Amino acid sequence: MKSETTTAITAVKQDVRLREWAEQLEAQQTSGLTVPQWCAENGNKTKSFYYRLRRVREQYIQSAQAIVPVSVPQQSSDIRIEKNGLQISLPNNITQDTLLALVNALC
Repeated sequence: MKSETTTAITAVKQDVRLREWAEQLEAQQTSGLTVPQWCAENGNKTKSFYYRLRRVREQYIQSAQAIVPVSVPQQSSDIRIEKNGLQISLPNNITQDTLLALVNALC
C-alpha cells in the first residue's frame, strides 16, 4: 500500500513539474525573446530550458494517443443534372435507359 501511494505521489509531482515547465516554454514563445534572452531575464540556464523542452516533448509523445488508420469505403460520385434552377442527383449506377428517359423528359 505504501509503495502504491509513493508511486502515485511521485507521478503527481512529475506531472505538476512538467505542466510548470510547459507554462515556462509557452511564456518564452509568446515573449518574443530568444531563448537565451528569456532565460537571462527569468533567471534560468539555457541548458536547463532545453532539457525541460525535451522532457515536455517526450511526455507529450508518450501521452499522445496513437493514430489509427481508418479505411473509408470509396464512395462513387453521384450524377448531378441541373437545368433552370432544378437540380437532380442520381446514383452513378443508374441504367442508361433510365437516364436517357429522364433526360428526354426534362428536355
